Amino acid sequence: MGKTHLKKYLSPTVKLPAVLSRQGAALIDQQMWCWGCDVRRADGNLLLAYGCQQRPSPEPRYHSAYTLYGAVPAGALTLWGWGVWVAAPERGSLFISRDRFRVRWIPQTDLAPEAWQERDLPRGSADIPSTDALLLLREAVLWIAVYERWVAGTVEPNYRVSTISAWTQRRRFKGGSSIEKVADQWEEIAETLTSMHFDRPDTEH
Repeated sequence: MGKTHLKKYLSPTVKLPAVLSRQGAALIDQQMWCWGCDVRRADGNLLLAYGCQQRPSPEPRYHSAYTLYGAVPAGALTLWGWGVWVAAPERGSLFISRDRFRVRWIPQTDLAPEAWQERDLPRGSADIPSTDALLLLREAVLWIAVYERWVAGTVEPNYRVSTISAWTQRRRFKGGSSIEKVADQWEEIAETLTSMHFDRPDTEH
C-alpha cells in the first residue's frame, strides 16, 4: 500500500490548531526517539521498569508494542515506534501518529490493539465527538509529561541529555525540546486542549 493510499485510508483526522500541530509534531518525533532509546538502554529497558507490558509482534520484522494499563483512568495506552494509542471505556480510542502529530479518533474502545503497522489500525471516524477526542488526547500528553518527570528522577542525570543530543531529526526540528522543558511543553499542550474543550459552546461546564 503506497503512502498516498495509506493516508487516504487512515483519514479523517481530528482538526487541531496549526500552532498546536507544529509544536506536537516536533515533540512527538523527539519523544518516539527517546522511547526507542529507553527500550535499548544498556542498564535496562525503562518502559518495562515503568510498568509497561511488552507485546512482541508475531512477525520478527516488526517491533514490539508496549502497553500500560491504567495510564489513563480505566483505560490503557500503547506505544509503537510509529505512534501512540490511547483508549478508555465510553470514550473510544485515539491514535497519535509520529508523522506530523496526526490524530484520529476511533469509536471502538480497544485497550490493546493487535497492530504492528499503522495500516493495521482501524480507520478514523468521520463523525468525531470533540469532547472524547480532546479528552483522550489530553490524557495521553499528560501521561507523557508524567513519564518524562519519572525518567528525570530515576536515571542518571545526563541520560536524557545524551538521548536528545543523538536524536537524528534534531536539526529538522531546530534542536527540539531540552530536558528541562520537555515535560512542561507536553503540559502546555494539555492546557491548550483543556481550553479548547471548555471553550466549545456545546460543552457543559
